[in-house]
Amino acid sequence: MLADWLELSALSSPSGGASSGYLESALNIAGLLDGRGPEAIQQKALEVFDELEDRAKAAQSGYPFEVKAPSLQLIGDWREHPAYVFCLCLSYFNHKQMKGSNDQPRRWFEHLSRDAAKHYIGGDALRFGSPRHQQEVPKSFKKAIEHVCKKLNEGKGYKSGGLPNRKDDALDIIAWKHFPDGLPGKLILFGNCASEKNWENSKKSELAPEPFCVDWMIEPLSCQIVKTLFIPHRIDRNRFVPLLRRAGIIFDRCRIAYWAYFAGSCADQIESGRFMTYEPLVKWSEDQLQKKVSA
Repeated sequence: MLADWLELSALSSPSGGASSGYLESALNIAGLLDGRGPEAIQQKALEVFDELEDRAKAAQSGYPFEVKAPSLQLIGDWREHPAYVFCLCLSYFNHKQMKGSNDQPRRWFEHLSRDAAKHYIGGDALRFGSPRHQQEVPKSFKKAIEHVCKKLNEGKGYKSGGLPNRKDDALDIIAWKHFPDGLPGKLILFGNCASEKNWENSKKSELAPEPFCVDWMIEPLSCQIVKTLFIPHRIDRNRFVPLLRRAGIIFDRCRIAYWAYFAGSCADQIESGRFMTYEPLVKWSEDQLQKKVSA
């Protein structure tokens, strides 16, 4: 997407900015709109800035840029609240895990999504996705289910259901908000994370919350579960509502950046002793931006 490219250009620029003129020049050189005339290039630049303004509105304080057509300018140091830039890089560069590498951006995205879900719901959240963090959720599937049932005060524990152990059965994030009485019956989100480019194929409908509980818990949950999908991408507005019907509530890049912003800066993350700080996200994003500059 051209809006992604312009944001990355601003992040890579010594001035921290990029302009409509810069985009139009790049379109001319690339010949992407050959034969359509200068008006078509200008129109495309206007469309890109409309999208950037939508992003600024959606992400609010989690958006690291100021949009004032015809310019896009970085605000301060994006490393203090890196959620948006991390999602941008993950979406644009389509990272693939290399064997032996310590970089795990797809797993980090699940941690980031958990934080966004927690602050959106105003309650509690955990990352259920495999491989699990032992201090947050037990690694074994059976014990993980039992842990979740205890946390939610729902489900009564684990049952095998005669199905093979599927590690996480497409469930990456669980978020909930208890009433003061702690009794069953509450708002519960089940979320799947899809950072791949082809997320619109099977990923949008992969998670099935009710069958998950029927298959793996002694009792079904007392209330209907809200299905959610977390993606580091942006969705064309014309496709957004139709996708909701299959995916449930979609947390796109801007929604994640807005709600994860409330998790605090990198320094705050370290001091709070979380299961994972945002420092690896910053370092990895810096490496991706450096590769763009060197290309």
